[in-house]
Amino acid sequence: MTPLGWACLAVAAVAAPVDWWAVWAGTSRARAAERVAKPATLVALLGVALAVPPSVPGVRPWLVVALAASLVGDVLLLPPGRLVPGLVAFLLGHLAYVAAFAQLPGSPAWLLAGAGVAAVVVASVGRTLVRAAARQGMGGPVAAYLGVIAVMAAMATRSGLPAAAIGGWLFVASDAMLGWGEFVVAPSAAGRSRGGARLRLGVIATYHAAQALLVLALLTAG
Repeated sequence: MTPLGWACLAVAAVAAPVDWWAVWAGTSRARAAERVAKPATLVALLGVALAVPPSVPGVRPWLVVALAASLVGDVLLLPPGRLVPGLVAFLLGHLAYVAAFAQLPGSPAWLLAGAGVAAVVVASVGRTLVRAAARQGMGGPVAAYLGVIAVMAAMATRSGLPAAAIGGWLFVASDAMLGWGEFVVAPSAAGRSRGGARLRLGVIATYHAAQALLVLALLTAG
């Protein structure tokens, strides 16, 4: 890790909790803070990716694309949120993560394990989410997104790196919670309840942890 990389990581470590507070509080002042803190966290992680030379050179271009696409998705999903464009941005980010992990050596056994977990997730929570999304005319896009993020998590698991595997599945958990709040729970009802605030906090906290773990895993692998 370079000094600039540490500095960018420190910025992310400050910006992320500010965003968590903003998501939890939900006030107009908090929403203003969220508009700064949420993209700032990804900009800082992007700075880490640019400042720290990865052990496997082919990883960096894909990692930068993944983080840049995620940054675009973060901005698009800021309240009031543009779900479909945000979904597309994150789908492209996951494809870039798949390409990044494809640069690393991996284990067929770990890939099989990741694929097994992905199959269970898709058949259980994923099936419920797709059915609920279909009632809002979003079944196809959500199913496609679910398939791509499941492949990303399986590829992260294939690397055999604990940080990568945990990061990949935390990303799945984050998006599953996001989808649950969007399609299964009525968004208006969730927004008024303390349970809805906990759900939104869970979404953003697991998302930031996932991104940080994926970045660190890809930069230090090899």
